[in-house]
Amino acid sequence: MAQTIPREQLINCASEIKVIPTLDSIVNRVFTVLGNNNSSFNDLSEVVKYDQAISSKIISIANSAYYSRGIEIFNLQRAMLTIGFEEVRSIVSCILLMEGIIKMLKLREEDLLDLWKHSIEVASASRVLAERLCIEDPQKAYTASLLHDIGKIVFYLAVPDYGEMLKETKGAGDIVAIERERFGIDHQETGYIIAVKWKFPHDFARVIRGHHGSHGPDQQDPLLRTVNASDRFFTRTLSGQSTEAFILDKERGAIALEVEKIMEFLQLG
Repeated sequence: MAQTIPREQLINCASEIKVIPTLDSIVNRVFTVLGNNNSSFNDLSEVVKYDQAISSKIISIANSAYYSRGIEIFNLQRAMLTIGFEEVRSIVSCILLMEGIIKMLKLREEDLLDLWKHSIEVASASRVLAERLCIEDPQKAYTASLLHDIGKIVFYLAVPDYGEMLKETKGAGDIVAIERERFGIDHQETGYIIAVKWKFPHDFARVIRGHHGSHGPDQQDPLLRTVNASDRFFTRTLSGQSTEAFILDKERGAIALEVEKIMEFLQLG
């Protein structure tokens, strides 16, 4: 059973999480661009070009077997054109969150992979739902979903056996209720503290705060409902009779391939 950590300690941990100054700047700028439905190729390119790590990763991906056309690419803009704007937006979101933030906080490898994989699964599923149901910008749904569980970072850092607790309670009930009972706070709340601190777009912060579907006015929001349905699909609590479950079950294979591809991309040098 997970150690009981006081609520105040978890709040302090969420409030004090820091990223290096250069990344702190680009986090806000990139997620602002990704949260804007009207953002363009040039908008994203102008932000990304100032970060060498992200630029190098995009160029590596453009030269991978998925996209390579036999001519090696060295230029960022050409690499982005080769991959395609929507795909680049997804990749940049993943790089920034997984490599720029989560890895830097030095989570255990097992915990990192669990959080990594689930976030990408939910993001890929949310994009599918947004496309099929035409209820939200697919890429915005993807990025919001990628961030939805960022509050779990706080628990992983402050509660040594939090990962084991997640495994023990999987399928046994609502993780949010279990967190509140044991710690007096849940990962939605700690995530919202991070979202406010790092100045995430309001829509993303709202998803982080309410993606488990607690009752409230935000639950009528299409973006929040999309992320909630995708999250529940992968935690086996989404009804098989619902429209969302039917769509995601039909697309399960394609989603799995997308997740595998993105995780492979993130391993490239």
